[in-house]
Amino acid sequence: MTARITLAQLAQQLESEFVGNPNLEIHGVVHPAKVQSEHDMAMVMDKGIIPLLMQQPPQTALVPQGVDLPMIPNQIRVQRPKLALQKLLDIFERPVHIPRGIHPSSVIDPTARLGENVQIGPLCAIGPGAVIGDNTRLVSHVTIGANAQVDTDCLFYPGARIGDRVQVGKRVIVGYNTSIGSEGYSYVTPEPGSVDTAKASGRIQALNTEILKVNSIGTVILENDVEIGANTTIQRATLDETRIKRGSKIGDLNVVAHNVTIGENVMMIAQIAVGGSAVVGDRCVLAGQVGVKDHVKVAEDTIAMADSIIASDVKTPRQILVGFPAVPQKEYAYKEMQIKRIKGLSEQIKALTARLEALEKEVSQEGQLV
Repeated sequence: MTARITLAQLAQQLESEFVGNPNLEIHGVVHPAKVQSEHDMAMVMDKGIIPLLMQQPPQTALVPQGVDLPMIPNQIRVQRPKLALQKLLDIFERPVHIPRGIHPSSVIDPTARLGENVQIGPLCAIGPGAVIGDNTRLVSHVTIGANAQVDTDCLFYPGARIGDRVQVGKRVIVGYNTSIGSEGYSYVTPEPGSVDTAKASGRIQALNTEILKVNSIGTVILENDVEIGANTTIQRATLDETRIKRGSKIGDLNVVAHNVTIGENVMMIAQIAVGGSAVVGDRCVLAGQVGVKDHVKVAEDTIAMADSIIASDVKTPRQILVGFPAVPQKEYAYKEMQIKRIKGLSEQIKALTARLEALEKEVSQEGQLV
């Protein structure tokens, strides 16, 4: 059901001031180009959208404080538009559809335990000894492994795979086709192989004639309020645990390898690989396509810009890292400036060399004349 709330009530929930008709019902939030009536609240997130408003001004809008838009009669004025948007989308949420109860096509082991108000959609499978807490929802095609423990109020989208013995906290969201608790990528050769000799001597002195799998018998722990995006893999530990701590948000197409620890409130955007046994500190932000080498420790509050490769320990917190290998932003900028200077020097050297050759030729010609 679509929420019905007045302009004044909405402003109160956003703790913001408003102008216009306090009794005007707001039926939803939309992009300014999609407004159909005064009941649609247009989201004016920044000044860049004002030219669009001048062409067809909406009747109702959420606008940043300090932006003057007298052509819009009904306004809520907010300090942080994106935070206001988050609250509005909670109010006007369109939750994923899951039928009440347990779909008859799902297979649930008799020894599994389900809490109250659990919703299980079509073609799910729940293994022996698994525990699912109250109000948890499995949309469809979800697998919960043997002896896995899922706490309350979780949401698993279609294709989510929760492996054996994995522990999931409260209010955890797992995205489409995501794997939690897959085998770690760990192998060994009977005798020292190419990688072993390369690390020891810098040369490849042996061949990998046989590769043996190192089994992963550990688990994965997702703490409360963790969110994992679509098509992401979180590998189980070799012996102990791979842990994603409270409040961390991991996006789509990421790989978190075995034995890794991700701190609290970490943000990992997309296409990121975190190598085995690495530790990412609390509140770090890893942008798209960042790589973290195995066994590396990243200090808390680090921000790694897109395409950065963290190849060694980051010991100082609150740094912005850039490049391959990743270095602090100021150091990266200094190196780039030096490269540009070298290019300029190279051009000067070429010009000086040409002048010197011309002078030598001139002197040689004068000598021949004498």
